[in-house]
Amino acid sequence: MILSYRCLTAVKKSMRLSKSDIIAASAGVTILAVLGYLLYGDLTRKGAGATTEQIGTIATKRNLAERKFSSQVVWNEVFKNSTLYNYDTVRTADQSEAVIRLNDGTVITINENSMILLALSESEVDIKFIQGTINAKQGGGDDASARKVTIQSGESKISLNNSDVSLTQSKDDSLQMTVQRGTATLNTGDIEKVIKENQNILTEKDGIRLYDLTIKLVAPENNRFIATAGDKTEVNFSWERLNGDYSAYLEIANNPAGADPLIKKRAGGAAAAAGLAEGVYYWRVTATNNATKKVESSEIRKISVVNNSPVRLVSPENRSVIKFRDDNPMINFLWSKNEFMSRYTLLVSGSTDMSSPVLNTAVDGNKISINSLDQGTYFWKVVNITETDQINTNAESPVFTFAVSRTEKLEPPTPVSPSDNKSVHPLSIAQKGLGFSWTKNTSIPETQITIAGDREFSRIIVKKNSGENFVRVLEKLNEGNYYWNLRGIMNDGTSTDASVVRSFRIVRGGAIALIQPQNNDIILTGDARKESDVSFSWSQSEIEGRYVLQLSKNRNFNPVLKELNMTDPSAIMAIKEGLHFWRVKLVDDNGTELLASPVYTFEILTGLDPPVAVAPKTGTTVEMLKRETLDFSWNPVPGANLYRIGLYQFRGGIQESIATLETRDSSYKFSELKKLDVGKFQWTLQAFDIDTASNHVRRKSDEKEMIFNITLGIKSDFKFDAPKIIDSE
Repeated sequence: MILSYRCLTAVKKSMRLSKSDIIAASAGVTILAVLGYLLYGDLTRKGAGATTEQIGTIATKRNLAERKFSSQVVWNEVFKNSTLYNYDTVRTADQSEAVIRLNDGTVITINENSMILLALSESEVDIKFIQGTINAKQGGGDDASARKVTIQSGESKISLNNSDVSLTQSKDDSLQMTVQRGTATLNTGDIEKVIKENQNILTEKDGIRLYDLTIKLVAPENNRFIATAGDKTEVNFSWERLNGDYSAYLEIANNPAGADPLIKKRAGGAAAAAGLAEGVYYWRVTATNNATKKVESSEIRKISVVNNSPVRLVSPENRSVIKFRDDNPMINFLWSKNEFMSRYTLLVSGSTDMSSPVLNTAVDGNKISINSLDQGTYFWKVVNITETDQINTNAESPVFTFAVSRTEKLEPPTPVSPSDNKSVHPLSIAQKGLGFSWTKNTSIPETQITIAGDREFSRIIVKKNSGENFVRVLEKLNEGNYYWNLRGIMNDGTSTDASVVRSFRIVRGGAIALIQPQNNDIILTGDARKESDVSFSWSQSEIEGRYVLQLSKNRNFNPVLKELNMTDPSAIMAIKEGLHFWRVKLVDDNGTELLASPVYTFEILTGLDPPVAVAPKTGTTVEMLKRETLDFSWNPVPGANLYRIGLYQFRGGIQESIATLETRDSSYKFSELKKLDVGKFQWTLQAFDIDTASNHVRRKSDEKEMIFNITLGIKSDFKFDAPKIIDSE
């Protein structure tokens, strides 16, 4: 007894804390509490980072757009009607867009993968254009509140004069601007240039080029949203009628430069239509003068075809009953996702007309779980939130109904995986077993899985319990058909009814899916004498083994040109130029084939050599007094079947576009001499390999530039008082 008491006393003494220990512990708890509060405040206080004046709002948003306050480093998502503040930075992601409306009426459209910084003073709106593509539409008005609008992009500064402009800044820092209305002044280095309506200017490291956009587009307007409720919608395009004998083409591409158009169709008159699926498109009109072969072009406009079809309700299913035994059930609402809608409104009501909803909430994404509904009958629907003013009606889903009911016997678990009638390779079973998963009511503590050799479950092969939503069966299963179901086991030993019966079969077979290169791909290389590294990838098999990648010059693989053994579903192989066939096999340690892929083909081509100009060459002078055409010629490029010529004249440090020409020959005679003046000129030449069947560009050369001069060839002592315009007539 004495020993026990002393031991207890010693233990109590050892557990006593000194005063300093208590102070240290209290201080630590206080510091953690303060830091936790500050962290929580920073994470939840999205609007509190603004310390500057409000300058505008998000008028329209599609997909993902984010804003960073000037005083923070964290990016937060913005939505329609979100407030913007001075010195905010706004950016967009892939397939995304944001339209900003400033307080002075200026409208800025930020296209995908773009970023700007906004800075307003009393007299000026300064837009720092960091990357991507934007459109700026200056607000009208001559009152004192109207601000001057300038756009900074690298070393260039653009001042708007009651104008609408489109700007694109590429990765190499080149800047392209189109003026759709009014005028804009470009200052870059020592050059100042006024760009007029329907003109396009391109600033690059080697100079500045100015183009006249002679074709005037009418509709659709730039940045137009067009709603569709089906797979495709017919979009009508129109432009002002061309004067003269022209062949006009409507071009629709999926990139802001309009390169490699998805659609290029001949258009009669001044209108054309095209069926477009949901997506973002860029369109323009080009026209070839049938007499001179000169190519004219319009500006490039952007349209977005938005799928505004109603979503499909998934869960709770229509007329379903959700049972619970103790607390209110957790109800999972799920509906199909519309790729052009990031937010939806979920409405739950106790009446069929959806009046007086018990739940009316905006949801980011296409699912939400709630546990606030007690016993009763409910109706629900989902409404699209279209974050643009151009689409007036938000599509609504049909109304589904479900009931919430208290019961002593719950619904059985629902099988999820493997899917019904799934085929499984016996080697996969032998290597790692077979995984099963399911969903269940949260009131069910344990699940029993039963696997049998017949649908009546008279030949039970496996039966086991799991407290989770999954189990892995490691027992040996021979080839054949199998059936499985589930029961919920309650704490009191009672069980639910059996679930629906799922089946699977164990059988040899299956295939490997090839991913890259895709079938009939074209891969460009810089040097035909060297091998090019080509990346291969294919689907991962559930069966363990070794992949064999094979390459051949023929579909029969006789002989196999190259072969690689891999453990991962990807490889890099050095390959020479030409047409190649490839496939992948999965083999075991003995080399026995387990699975095989189909055969794909791809072609490695050398990039086209730049064309070599014959005339006029750089530094030469062309005397045009007795000429009726300005003649261009060059050496043919092997593999090329089309050449594009650009002709420019230098005026005040700017390269003004005279003509864009195309030919399949190795020479061209330019006869529009009224377009020419004496002075300094540049002509560009680029070779193309065009697929004649699809009209798509297979490959293209670098663009060559030649600078030359044009004179009339008149001696200095000859006096003739007339304009220096060349006219063959």
